[in-house]
Amino acid sequence: MALLLGLAMLPAGAIAMQVGLNAVNAREAAYEETLGRRALQSINVERGAIDEVRELLRVLATTPSLQEIETGDCRRWLGDVADRYPYVASIVMSDNERRVLCSVPAVQVGYQSPETPLRQRAQVRDAFTIGYIQSGPLSGGGPILAAFEPVRDGQTRIGFIGASIRVEQLRTLLDRSRQLDSARSAIVDGDGRVIAQSSPRETEAVGFPTTEQIRNLLGPDPVFVEVENGSAVIVPLHAPDLYAVMSWAPERPTWQRWLALALTLIAPIVIWALAVAAGWFAIEVFVARPLSTLETAARGFARGEDVVDSPALRSAPEEIRSLRRTLAAMAKTLRGREQRLVEALAEERALLREVHHRVKNNLQMVASLLNIQARSARDDSEAWGLARAHDRVQLLALVHQKIYSSGEVRELRLDELAAEIARQLLQSRGNAAKDINLVMHLDEARADVDRAVPLTFLIGEGVSMALDALADAGPVELRLFVHQDADGATRFAIDSDIDAERAGAPGPGARLIDAFARQLGAIVGRDAERPFMHWVCVPPGPSV
Repeated sequence: MALLLGLAMLPAGAIAMQVGLNAVNAREAAYEETLGRRALQSINVERGAIDEVRELLRVLATTPSLQEIETGDCRRWLGDVADRYPYVASIVMSDNERRVLCSVPAVQVGYQSPETPLRQRAQVRDAFTIGYIQSGPLSGGGPILAAFEPVRDGQTRIGFIGASIRVEQLRTLLDRSRQLDSARSAIVDGDGRVIAQSSPRETEAVGFPTTEQIRNLLGPDPVFVEVENGSAVIVPLHAPDLYAVMSWAPERPTWQRWLALALTLIAPIVIWALAVAAGWFAIEVFVARPLSTLETAARGFARGEDVVDSPALRSAPEEIRSLRRTLAAMAKTLRGREQRLVEALAEERALLREVHHRVKNNLQMVASLLNIQARSARDDSEAWGLARAHDRVQLLALVHQKIYSSGEVRELRLDELAAEIARQLLQSRGNAAKDINLVMHLDEARADVDRAVPLTFLIGEGVSMALDALADAGPVELRLFVHQDADGATRFAIDSDIDAERAGAPGPGARLIDAFARQLGAIVGRDAERPFMHWVCVPPGPSV
């Protein structure tokens, strides 16, 4: 066992392999970072030329006199500007219809420059745009790098000021940079097309990325790519329009790089293979098989089976066999506790139902006494008060009856309770409510048992107020609505088409409704012309 555990420590060789790979990767990353810095430093001249052209156009575009020129009257002024920037081949001021208003070199009056994709992109972007044009009429007809800056009069664009650099001038800049860095370099546009590249050398063997590679790797950050006989870096010159591509010969031959990688990997791989074999044998024999047996026993216990001793565990280490005995003892203890919990829960449910049943019986007895007292009352006012007290006690009895008859101890059906409340109160009015047609629109709604009593009184007092107001008012329809939102908020309303003149003012039940609404945090709304008709919105109760 000790020997196997010792062999299991051999995966440290894998760590050594990872360390070696990390070192190789670190060297490669450092090399790529070095190339990126060299590329960024090498294109300072080119970037400086692009930035000068952009700044030149920005200054010209914001010059007030340029926004008011007529055709040809600024050539001398633009000529002076062009003289200060010898690498600028032409400067052109044109309107939105591409008509040249002023240019250096000069063109005939009314000349309209040809439409180019670069000009279209500048119109769509409505901002500084730079790119390749295959033939520039004002620059001698050869390929150029052109830039456009919109000219505005206030918020309105009146045209573009443009400048161009000949590709030959760009090649001269690239050759000058190459003499300092000895890299093969090129300037490409946003489509991966090469605009200008350094002059090739006869003995040069380093490759260059293809147009497809360049197009797929363009982005705001330098990107490293392997090429034939070397490495290349693509860096933004003026993203997303211009990029620079530079390639160098590798610092060391390729075979040396592969040899270093192979030496880094071979020895740790051998050690790792031995460690894996030893670890697999030890884990399979002494850990995996016994634990699988324990898992099978645990699943059997979950299905209700007893935990029995397995022959497969007899050769297992003492620790695992002790774990099996502990599992068996725990299973036995849990079964006993589970049985006691089931019995206690059943007893609790039975006791709760019995309590609600007895409370309901006692409340019905009190209601009967109130009913007897109301019949022997000396005047109508006393009889009315006792009758309302009888109704409220009956509502309490009805709540407890619903609780124990439903078999639930935490919640009950509020829509069924509301229907029973309305029917019971309507029957208690007798002949006084014979012309009232009760219409109920009840959606399924549930309520916690703890909130059942205030909800019952909210509904009961509302229906009772409406019945008192509509008594002896002739044929009338009384509508009761109950609805529960998806978030648990409960809404119920009492409505009728009768007007206030026939109904009269509401009774003292309105104060009880407001009191129970405050207890539940509910909102009560009433019609000013029919105060006995109202709606209530009860927020959801606290989660259990």
